[in-house]
Order: sequence, then structure tokens, then C-alpha cells
Amino acid sequence: MADQSQETTDFGFRTVARDEKQAMVADVFHSVAAKYDVMNDLMSFGIHRIWKRFTIDCSGVRRGQRVLDLAGGTGDLAAKFSRMVGEQGQVVLADINDSMLKMGREKLRDRGIIGNISYVQANAEALPFPDNYFDCITISFGLRNVTDKDKALRSMFRVLKPGGRLLVLEFSKPLLAR
Repeated sequence: MADQSQETTDFGFRTVARDEKQAMVADVFHSVAAKYDVMNDLMSFGIHRIWKRFTIDCSGVRRGQRVLDLAGGTGDLAAKFSRMVGEQGQVVLADINDSMLKMGREKLRDRGIIGNISYVQANAEALPFPDNYFDCITISFGLRNVTDKDKALRSMFRVLKPGGRLLVLEFSKPLLAR
């Protein structure tokens, strides 16, 4: 008999089949993409903005560096990183969900943020970037939506330069707190 923990994973407050989670997450984000920023403000009472500012402050990002904003959605962090890295730097806003990526692209272009930012539809479990490429990687409120977290973290560390920073911002309790 197969180990059920290998066949199931968390989705919100439920347990679902691992092979169904990605489609379920996609459906949720396709349905909320246009209202995501407002929902984030309402659900967190705006506190997510403080946490994101803290993440930016911890990043150590400097001019000329490369930053990956993974599961970057509507681009809150990417917009700030774009200013920090300057014209010689590069920011990649990546999200597995094309609706969220489209909203991020539109929002940043409407703000005039162009030139040092690119948009990539990517699965965190199999990032399409060279090894040791990014100086900093952030994933904010996205790791919980990944089916295979270990695989995603390995993929992130593969594309992170030695000495680079991976910053994970989540609501979840750390495993040590359980």
C-alpha cells in the first residue's frame, strides 16, 4: 500500500491529491487576479505591506544585481527592487499563473517601471534560469501554494549565487513551532 502522505498535500485547510493541487491553486488565482491587491489589503488589514517592506530591507540588494521575485503576482516587491538595482541590474517577476503575471506586468508598466524588469511564467519547482544566476530571490506568500516545497527550494538554491539571499515571507508557522 502506498504511503498516503506521498499522495496528498495541504490546500488551505484541506488535504488534496498532490496531482490536483496545482490546478486548484491556478483556478483560485485566475479568479482573483484582478482584485488581488485589494484582497491582500483587506485580508491582512494592510499589514502585508509592512512585512514586504521588512523583506526588502533584509534583502541587501544593491545596484547592478539580479533579483528574482518568485510567485511575484502583481509585482509589489519587483517594483521596489527595480529601483534598487538600477539600470544595470535586472529584476525578474516570475509567477506560475499567467493571470497574475499579466496583472503584474500591467501594473508595473502603468507605473512606468520598464527597462530592467522582465516577466517569466515559471513553476518554482523547475525554474528556467541558469545555475548561480540571482543575487537575491524572494517568494512572498507563495511557498504554501507549491506542491513540492523541497523541490522548489532546491530549484531556488540552484539558481541563487553562492552567498546570495533567499527570503521567504509566509503566514505559516515554522515547522519548529509545531
